[in-house]
Amino acid sequence: MKKIFVSGLALLFFSFSLFAFDSSIANNEKVEKVEGISSVKNTKGIKIYVVGDSTLSSFNDSYYYPRYGYGTRIQDYILPEKAEVVNLAMSGRSSKSFLTEVNYQTLKDNIKKGDYLIIGFGHNDEKAEEARYTNSNGSKEESGSFKNCLYENYIKLAKSRKATPILCTPIVRRTPNAEKAYEGAYVHITDDVEGFPGGDYPKAIRELGKETKTLVVDLTKITLERYSKSSVEETAKFHAQLTHRPTSVDNTHLNYYGAAVIAKDFVDSAAKGNKKFAKLLIKEAVVPSESLLEQKARNPAYIIPEYSAFDVSKASEIFKTTAPWYGTVFGDCGGAEKIANPELFEINEDNGKVVIHSGSKDGKKSAGKISSSSDGIAFYFQQVDISKDFTLTADAKILNFAKNNQVAFGLMVRDDVHIDKYDNTINSDYIAVGGYRMASTPVISSYSRIDTAIATVPAVSEKIVKDAVISLSISKKGNVYTVKCGNDPAVNYTAGLDFVDNKNIYAGLFTARAAYIEFSNVKLTVE
Repeated sequence: MKKIFVSGLALLFFSFSLFAFDSSIANNEKVEKVEGISSVKNTKGIKIYVVGDSTLSSFNDSYYYPRYGYGTRIQDYILPEKAEVVNLAMSGRSSKSFLTEVNYQTLKDNIKKGDYLIIGFGHNDEKAEEARYTNSNGSKEESGSFKNCLYENYIKLAKSRKATPILCTPIVRRTPNAEKAYEGAYVHITDDVEGFPGGDYPKAIRELGKETKTLVVDLTKITLERYSKSSVEETAKFHAQLTHRPTSVDNTHLNYYGAAVIAKDFVDSAAKGNKKFAKLLIKEAVVPSESLLEQKARNPAYIIPEYSAFDVSKASEIFKTTAPWYGTVFGDCGGAEKIANPELFEINEDNGKVVIHSGSKDGKKSAGKISSSSDGIAFYFQQVDISKDFTLTADAKILNFAKNNQVAFGLMVRDDVHIDKYDNTINSDYIAVGGYRMASTPVISSYSRIDTAIATVPAVSEKIVKDAVISLSISKKGNVYTVKCGNDPAVNYTAGLDFVDNKNIYAGLFTARAAYIEFSNVKLTVE
């Protein structure tokens, strides 16, 4: 594994963050477009309905080790003649946002006496986004609280139909850093973000269970105990993996083997708390074997991707620029059809300035992201021989942005470039300076991603806010990159940036998710 080193005065403020599929730990799961389940074909007999987020839902992945929610494997331990699992869980949803989905209506239309309702939310209720956030601190009577949403829309629904609700605390997020403790957002205890109070989500679920006499399966506690006793190599075996690179582990989402293990944890715990549920289980069911990693978890259709260095003859037909500068949108940008949508992506040269936006200019629509496992960016760049040293400078005027921790903008030097390509597995190495985690306090001013590990340095004195103009620079000397954000101390990163393209690196300006930036005084000097 490649190492990255950070030095400079800003090291005092350095935080090392290794997060999963959706970016910072506060935003590590995107809202996926999935087909809803509008009906249940056969409602006779006992049904075990599952609602929740991606840690329970089904997927259709092209990953090396595809994602599987544990809700997909519960049926493995249930006698089919006794009960049937109906998995309505959906990736990216919170207890609040799930209410708008057809799957919730399907639940309301079909749940009946004798059924069970497994409720597994928390990962996305933490998100500092109006559409998904619920406050973990409020009571079950307080509108807008996590407890209230669970109680009013799920527990009361099940009990009113004489079905049995079962609350599940969220599984922990895996830390890939052996020295990183399982605390804070790894165990769903979050910090305050402006307008979105932090709190302890598993605790809220445990309390709600006692208050409403509802069985709680404490998967936070179960997974915390297992992961705390295991090495990072051992915990990785439970998780999805985007590519053939071992470092591309998705630290939030499970693979087939992990889902089978957690599903067994669930049914065992639920059976201890509910004797009737215990009678539904296959008595001889055993703990899943690690052999499932090779038998079931690995994607047999996965093909190691080939990479071709940028060729000027294949420059973008969408984003017209002046050579040697070129424009592109690539990565996890929400779909191939969005790349050519000028409402969502723009790269425009205008009288010596460069205007770039990802997402709509008003910040209400997002497109792209910055995360540890993938990124989707608009990129205005030059190709530089990797043996050359250079300095890239620009002034960034922040015209608008959305307060979201996957929003980013600034200067970037990276290992590869792709021309107008939608691909949610692109997760190559880079150094960046500008703004990132735009809902956090303080905002991140410089960061790197090496082997999917994001290392960050928060802004010190520089105010990265709307209408601000910030001078940015990245200088390369060998494998040392010195970055500067306004008046903040310089930070040095040491990195090869040669895993994908070992002959070139790509230096330029970028935006991600919902940032609208005017760059001026753009200059790249190659030595």
